[in-house]
Amino acid sequence: MLSDTIERVNRLREQAMSDPQFQRSAKEHEQALISQQKLNTEAKAAPSRRQKSKAKTLADIYQQAEFGHNPTGVSH
Repeated sequence: MLSDTIERVNRLREQAMSDPQFQRSAKEHEQALISQQKLNTEAKAAPSRRQKSKAKTLADIYQQAEFGHNPTGVSH
């Protein structure tokens, strides 16, 4: 059973390898993979030009806020 499957797959592989349309399609696929790989490696290699911003502290964030004034008068 396994040998039959292997023989069938091998026969289909040989048939595909002799088909010019399959060869063209395989070559186009190979070129697409190569160009995609180049794009991925170029994107990783190019350093980001954007400067990392300094993390804001809570004091910086709430610097303009006024605390201690309760307009409703309700205490918690």
